[in-house]
Amino acid sequence: MESIYLDNGTIARPSSHLINQMQPILKRHWQSVCAPYLKGKEPFVSIERSIGDLRAFVGAHPRDTFHFTSSGSAAIAAVYQSVYIDHIVESGKNHILTTAAEEAPIHLLGKHYEKLGVVQKTIQLSENGQVTREALEAAISPKTGLVSISWANSLTGVIHPIWELAEMCREKGILFHVDASQVLGKLYFKFEELPLDFLTFDGPVLHGPKGSGGVFIRRGIDFTPASLEGMEGADLNTPALIGLGIATEEMSEAFDHLSLETARLRDKLEEGIKLAIPEVKLLYKEAERLPNVSAILFPGVHHELLAFHLREAGVFASFGGGQKQKLEYLVSDPCALSFSLSRETTEEEIDRALGIIIDSAQRCKTFSKEVVL
Repeated sequence: MESIYLDNGTIARPSSHLINQMQPILKRHWQSVCAPYLKGKEPFVSIERSIGDLRAFVGAHPRDTFHFTSSGSAAIAAVYQSVYIDHIVESGKNHILTTAAEEAPIHLLGKHYEKLGVVQKTIQLSENGQVTREALEAAISPKTGLVSISWANSLTGVIHPIWELAEMCREKGILFHVDASQVLGKLYFKFEELPLDFLTFDGPVLHGPKGSGGVFIRRGIDFTPASLEGMEGADLNTPALIGLGIATEEMSEAFDHLSLETARLRDKLEEGIKLAIPEVKLLYKEAERLPNVSAILFPGVHHELLAFHLREAGVFASFGGGQKQKLEYLVSDPCALSFSLSRETTEEEIDRALGIIIDSAQRCKTFSKEVVL
């Protein structure tokens, strides 16, 4: 029987349609787009079409800049490099604000730029795991030059009130970067209407191909990227860019499904576990959350033990680590797991997952008690 993949906040499986479409692209577009004999030929038509699809997907203005990157991490690195060169060096406003809940790329980049005189500080989160307008205002100082956060947390699903935060940054003259990897295709917005300066995303989280990501830069904002990647004069991973365009088309078509059906399946998973194991805690249920993510606390069961048993039974869940923040740091408890569904998750999979999760959690709790005794 096939495994049940519930870790789509880390990476999502490319669809069969995308794989089928990319096979001829890999065969056809293997040449360097820098070659003069290809100028104006088919690759450029496909590239422009994909970029157009991406612009439509995020609701970008025609004069907003798009910069293609090899990953979401590379997109964030491009933002930090640009902000440092084009803004911090000139203005002297060298404080960057983020949150303790951010994933590795943002934290590690902040640490990296501390060697160049940048100071990274964290914004206090509310009980619901959100950055509030009041918390942001309290953290801002005259030296604050950039606020850099994720729109939503991949492990808890908690969504930050980006409109309010962006408006405050605009009022204070502070650049605002948001990583939207987790909300694209799940929340409706238009980049051109948001007071954001930089919006990044990771292609594989959108069911796109590995080797893809990007950053949108608001018109009028200076932008000097971290490398030649994606710039004129540099070679381009044409298949990945075209594949990313195909993936965003699919995400657009699945918007209603993710918002309604996937949310229903997420709720069914939570209710089924809670009914069978009343002592579990459904974390951040009262907060505004992504429709596909659930963080659940299993009292008395260590997350690594439970995740191991689930994996052995064919269910893949996450407690963070690697490029992700560890869930135990966010909830202050090593007994929580995160389950993130995708548009491909079926009711039959949720029904099977429920039985496996309930059985594994109960067995792990019994085992833990025996060890303590």
